[in-house]
Amino acid sequence: MQNLKIKFTNVAFVITHILIGIIFFYFIVHPVIMTMYWFEVNEEVVNFNILSEVFVKNLRMAFTVDMVGMASIFIALGTITGLLFSFLTIGIRKKSRIIELQQDTILEGVISLIEIGENNTMEFKSSLRYDYVKETPNSNLESVIVKTIAGFLNAQGGRLIIGVDDDGHILGLKCDYNSLKKKDKDGFELKLYQLISNDIGRDKCHLIKISFFQIDDNEICLLEIKKSKTPVYVMKKGETTFYVRIGNATKPLSVKETVNYLNR
Repeated sequence: MQNLKIKFTNVAFVITHILIGIIFFYFIVHPVIMTMYWFEVNEEVVNFNILSEVFVKNLRMAFTVDMVGMASIFIALGTITGLLFSFLTIGIRKKSRIIELQQDTILEGVISLIEIGENNTMEFKSSLRYDYVKETPNSNLESVIVKTIAGFLNAQGGRLIIGVDDDGHILGLKCDYNSLKKKDKDGFELKLYQLISNDIGRDKCHLIKISFFQIDDNEICLLEIKKSKTPVYVMKKGETTFYVRIGNATKPLSVKETVNYLNR
């Protein structure tokens, strides 16, 4: 029933635009071209009175038998233009509907992931850098995000959602946004990639896909992290540390533990 309704709407849309195209070419383009031709042939000085008079005359002539051939050409042009415009518009609308459906499906999937909770491949973080306890930005929290990302890279990959607390309550990213120079998701994404590049390595950025989702009035950030083929180390204040995801937590390994983990 829904498909039938869409088809009927599309047919009506096409017919309407064909009629609009015919009217435009027949009643406007046709007499305008004829008027321009008249002035070119007669070499008259253009003024409003003569222009309007010649235009009306050519508009009337459009309905005479002598102009059937010319009129048919403009009707055909109007029909083709109407068809092209309507098909193009329908195609764009169809793609937009498909994208909307895909986005809705993805959003439903993200909500389901939040409802399932944290596990070995899923981690929630309340914020990137805003401390909800102290109610102020805290750059030390950025290191926690970096360590979590490194842990997933060294394990089997996983997902990190920022803007959701440990219990699955959605907090959003407004506090993080307000702590950045560019106070929006673009500034947030830029900050994330800067942290990853500086502390992990720019060569690992391609393994991390960053997406944003609007849930009610709150925006959250989803990081989809692929497994790295080579060991990933976090470099901070001259120290290099290997982190790995163990269960639903990210743990640092000693040198011996790291060697054993990589050789297993």
